Amino acid sequence: MRARLFVYFSGAVAAAMVVAVAAWHLPADAQSTTRPAFTVDPFWPKPLPAPVGSDGVSHTWVQGEVAGSCTDMHDNVYTFNRGWEVGVTFNGVLQGNQGGAINGQDAPASAIPSPPVVAFDSDGNTIAGWGNPSLIQPPAGDYGYAAYMPHGAHGCYVDYQGYVWVAGNGDGIVQKYNPATAKAEGAGATYVAQIGTKGTCDGTQTNPDNPFSSCGETNSLNSSHTLLNEPPDMAVDPSPDPVTGTRGSVYIADGYGNHRVVVYATADGGKTYTYNRQWGQACATNGESCPPGTFGATGGGHPHCIVLGNDGNVYVCDRPNNRIQVFARSCGAPSTDAVPQPLCTPIRIINIGLTAGVTPPPGFSDGSNAFQNAAPEDAAAILLAGTRACDMDFWPNIDYLATNSPTNQRFIIDVDLGNDNTWLMDKATATVFGALGICGIVPCPGHNAAHFAFGHMTNVDSKGNIYVSETVTGRRIQKFVRVK
Repeated sequence: MRARLFVYFSGAVAAAMVVAVAAWHLPADAQSTTRPAFTVDPFWPKPLPAPVGSDGVSHTWVQGEVAGSCTDMHDNVYTFNRGWEVGVTFNGVLQGNQGGAINGQDAPASAIPSPPVVAFDSDGNTIAGWGNPSLIQPPAGDYGYAAYMPHGAHGCYVDYQGYVWVAGNGDGIVQKYNPATAKAEGAGATYVAQIGTKGTCDGTQTNPDNPFSSCGETNSLNSSHTLLNEPPDMAVDPSPDPVTGTRGSVYIADGYGNHRVVVYATADGGKTYTYNRQWGQACATNGESCPPGTFGATGGGHPHCIVLGNDGNVYVCDRPNNRIQVFARSCGAPSTDAVPQPLCTPIRIINIGLTAGVTPPPGFSDGSNAFQNAAPEDAAAILLAGTRACDMDFWPNIDYLATNSPTNQRFIIDVDLGNDNTWLMDKATATVFGALGICGIVPCPGHNAAHFAFGHMTNVDSKGNIYVSETVTGRRIQKFVRVK
């Protein structure tokens, strides 16, 4: 009999054809205000494909770091991973160690990197793998860079029309793909649209021999209308833009190099995108001394995630400052003198963790009751130490509908990279009432089911299941199934 590992929360919380948005309503119980409970599904996803190569040997796909995950209207889950970038000679290029090597020490010698994008159905079957894994070697040496897709694979997002968007934290592009026509590699692995210029960032060129040397936080300019700088995440708005009045505006967290949210609008149905507005600037220090509306300039930047709520607001992870900042969608609109507004005042700031001296609320649980059974001061310390607001989603939520999601969005899922836990919070009060993972109470990072090693990004599906992807030494995606 298969054992099941349960992770409970007590208290209140295919590659398919691109199609038009249909009406969608969650079951009544999913709209409930009752705090839900989850169990990890240790058998999701199922084993990856092992295609037989020209040598007659089966070569199992290995994903490497699973940097980002996103859900489409059929509850298929797309992952954008870094395994193809590092650790082996691939397409004649020796790859470096930026993203977690795939080699004989990490996987069987017959294993091969999976395609950059791997898609699973809700049962965990692999239904697609695509994206161009070609690499280039800069004249100055260093490891191989992604020649075609965003380097430093990072966030992904499926929009209201079914297009899959991907971004990276190693260069200056965001790309849009049609999953129905994207191929595994080569000329067929073409994108529908691209924002930014591959290998050229909104920064100062520091090494003429390295085409990527304009990328990075020390070179940030934070001002270009055509270039980005290491953007980690994006979201697409199905509602009419509050400034342009058109649908399909792209909100970009830009990024590891820049320290802004930038909005690009489309006027031709999504074939091209042009700069419309921006807000945000760097804050030189970490911590709560950073003024509202700014983003940390050290420890990896940046606005790290961006999510559009059905309250009409924009939720942005300010990772080094351990907070989520909430802005109006119209932020950054040009003033009467046509000078872009450099800084917007947040509507709200949600700090991650507990206030000093405050213990977890009654009923706080992670399924094993490790937090509940710990000394109050120990449990509180976990929520205070090393928090990093890495990614978030609402629960329940229909991700691809974004501002049009019909859900009540009463709860927030927050991936805390610093603690290697994923918190559940009341949206209204920012109260942490539950956790996926038990790091800090038991030794971590952990590689067992429901434990995390570098939890990075999260997404939900229409049934209320939660997915958490892991980078660095985690290199996997886990599914948490709603049980009540």
